[in-house]
Amino acid sequence: MDQNNPTLDESLLDAYYKSVYSVFRPSIDIKIGEHNEDLAVFLFDNNAFSWAFVSACNPFSINISALENQKRTSDLIAFVKEKNWRFLRGEGHSDQNNWKEESLLILDISKNEAEALANQFEQNAFVFGYLDKTPELVICKR
Repeated sequence: MDQNNPTLDESLLDAYYKSVYSVFRPSIDIKIGEHNEDLAVFLFDNNAFSWAFVSACNPFSINISALENQKRTSDLIAFVKEKNWRFLRGEGHSDQNNWKEESLLILDISKNEAEALANQFEQNAFVFGYLDKTPELVICKR
């Protein structure tokens, strides 16, 4: 896969679509294309109108060490804090729980900001949504 212009094969895209994007506290499981009442209530209660679920792990979906993923996640958290974005910790994981990646649910981030952030951390895609809209997978443009 060319890291400057990745072509996502069908099996990788399928894995992204079937994954579960879980927030730890409060416990919320997000699935692409499915309305989630718990998420909608949480967003409404926190006066948040958009959100993105972003990881810094495994750049371009290439597995790297747990230690390097931990450092990348720390860097992502530091960057998000610097921007003063509200966030919750979570993880993306396969529907069969055979892999997982630490991730953040970032509140009130625009789609363009989320894509820039995902690109900065060398991600192929991220999950994005608005209050009372179904979550969507966004493939990063490079």
